[in-house]
Amino acid sequence: MATRKRIPSKRTRSVAAGSWLALLAATTLGDGADTLHAEVRANGLRAGAYRLVVQSYDASHGRVPGHDARPVGSVQRAVTADELRHGVHVNLLELREPAAEATSERPMVVAWIEAGEPNLEFDGRTARPRPGNVYGVARREGGQDAIQISLNRTLAA
Repeated sequence: MATRKRIPSKRTRSVAAGSWLALLAATTLGDGADTLHAEVRANGLRAGAYRLVVQSYDASHGRVPGHDARPVGSVQRAVTADELRHGVHVNLLELREPAAEATSERPMVVAWIEAGEPNLEFDGRTARPRPGNVYGVARREGGQDAIQISLNRTLAA
């Protein structure tokens, strides 16, 4: 008797394309974990080292989340202006309550850069942009697990 071949679910394929941390979270946390793939681009930057921070938030009713908002996913890494010109790919592990996942509508993803290297904090979850930082915002449509963000705004004082 032939065995039937299983087709992997969308979640399994998404995790397989992500990091080992996403795989670990999916197997231990189940539906409370998801991976978001983002491509971040920026033009017109001076050469040098930058810290790129990308954070995802549940729906914030059409505005950029405030300083008291808690991201459901975040990542930071060192990048150069040249890398940002060509596009930097990052994977965010999003952790949320399973009940909150069903009610979240059009989550928002915020990315920004600042001069320097990533700090010792693992994922940049508590980082917040400062005046003068170049940033970009993108809305994540339902079911979309890959987005593009253009760093084309500057945070006012």
